[in-house]
Amino acid sequence: MANFINYPQYLLSRIADLIFPKKCIICGRFNDKNFDGYLCAKCLNTIPINHSFGCIGCKRPVALGKTCRLCAKTNHIDQLLVAADYKNQDLIKIIKLFKYRFIKELGLPLSLLTKKYLVYLARAKKLNFLEENPLALPVPLSNKRLNWRGFNQSDILADLLAENFHLEKVTGVISRTGNSKPQAEIEEKDKRLDNLSGLFRISCADKITNKNILLIDDVCTTGATLNECAKILKEAGVKRVTGLVIARG
Repeated sequence: MANFINYPQYLLSRIADLIFPKKCIICGRFNDKNFDGYLCAKCLNTIPINHSFGCIGCKRPVALGKTCRLCAKTNHIDQLLVAADYKNQDLIKIIKLFKYRFIKELGLPLSLLTKKYLVYLARAKKLNFLEENPLALPVPLSNKRLNWRGFNQSDILADLLAENFHLEKVTGVISRTGNSKPQAEIEEKDKRLDNLSGLFRISCADKITNKNILLIDDVCTTGATLNECAKILKEAGVKRVTGLVIARG
């Protein structure tokens, strides 16, 4: 699905760059020859990666994020990998500016944080997801949301991670059939599930049949979005779905 550009937001952003030079959103350091962006390397390195794993359903500790046997009956994600802790205030700020203030460039440091996490998993936990040769697949946005934001944050993360790890990214496979109330505005898990029921559809199922999927999103709260996507992916013939997110709310 092609990205729609929110031209008013884009123009305002470019004008703001001219009037107010970019600076690190955490420490306030202005760009120089060693730093060009909205987050300097020093501040990015202060955000710790996640060393624990929880079941996507009950959130209890599990080995390598694998869905526990009890929750596997109602959850379709096989494994959930969470790069960092959403309790970190700097990380919360970065994610919110990325999603709600349209700072598209923050996708790069968030992908670098995720890369650091995946390298840690490979070295310390002997978990190398590349062995399964998964297809990188971003969680889709509705056209309305995409037009409002101007980009799909999950698509940006998927692009960068696919490039870093030489993964094949698939597009045009899963899409939203309409608009729904934003999940962030719904607290109860059951209502989140109802809000998403039947909202996604699969196209070009031949691209994913008998494949493993690395399903990429920015934040997982109840897991409703990831699970609904995983449900229809498996109905289309996918073997295994691993969810990868920046943080879990």
